[in-house]
Amino acid sequence: MKENITGPDHKAQAPRGIIAICLAPERIPPGAVERLRAAGGRDVLALGDRTELQRFAGRVEIGVGDVPFDLIPEMPLLKWVQLWSAGADSIQRYPQLKDHPFLLTTTSGMHGPQIAEHVFGLLLAWNRRLPEAFAHQALGQWKPVRPQMLSCLDGASMLILGYGSIGRRLARAALGFGMSVTGIRRGAKGPSGPPVPREEEGVRVASASRLPDLLPQADVVVNILPLTAETRHSFGRAEFAAMKKTALYVNVGRGPTTDQEALTRALDDGTIAGALLDVTEPEPLPGDSPLWKSDRLLLTAHYAGFHPNYNEIALGITLDNLGRYVRGEALKNLVDKSAGY
Repeated sequence: MKENITGPDHKAQAPRGIIAICLAPERIPPGAVERLRAAGGRDVLALGDRTELQRFAGRVEIGVGDVPFDLIPEMPLLKWVQLWSAGADSIQRYPQLKDHPFLLTTTSGMHGPQIAEHVFGLLLAWNRRLPEAFAHQALGQWKPVRPQMLSCLDGASMLILGYGSIGRRLARAALGFGMSVTGIRRGAKGPSGPPVPREEEGVRVASASRLPDLLPQADVVVNILPLTAETRHSFGRAEFAAMKKTALYVNVGRGPTTDQEALTRALDDGTIAGALLDVTEPEPLPGDSPLWKSDRLLLTAHYAGFHPNYNEIALGITLDNLGRYVRGEALKNLVDKSAGY
């Protein structure tokens, strides 16, 4: 995801439109309308209802939240959309917007702490066989496990696919558990390339071309890739076959980046030890999916990125970008609309 790319000189734009908050009422933090009005110097309307948004579409200069991409052609004054999420892959369903002259930004950067905690919650639950212990507790049964049935993170290796802000936070936690970490990042030159930036000290960084060499070395493979035309089903049969039979596959990014049929086969035939998923394809996972019956899977319902103060944090990011917009400065978390991230 690109950051700090300067947009047009917004101060020179005319006429001035409104800021439309496209969120359900319960997702709008207290005082948000007043704070946005003060920071943006524009009228602010909460237009979470689609019909209401259409009524004012001709006046919208800035859209905040879940702006329906299909309504954007009806917004002639639109200059900028600030999403309430880190992902912008849904814009790929609207190729006509690729060259539409509006800026698109996300809340990228706010999800690292909670997703890192979620990943390690799943890893610890798997390694220490906690789901079984909790099931025995519910039945009033005291059933210790044999030491050979447990695993430890200390000394294990983690490979992170999509080494961005979330990946860096995840790597910090992994290093704290005594793991070795390698991050796959677009454009990286790999472990033999230039010095690793300070905030990545202790983490090897490699390009996607190194994936076939790195997969056989990893004990835990974590997928945080954005969904693009290139990443759709990019992790499939060949990638699972390259992994250790004792390795775990974790996906907290986007479900469609994984070939789910290949994953199901890899779990069924023991190609890998197990999978820890927060995302699937489709969502919700259908009741007849064979994944529900797999004893090699731990599954959560796409809430790894949730935070109890999510809306307030997202508003803070929006206000920071709004100040930049008003001053004609570079916006953070700018999305390449063609790529979708």
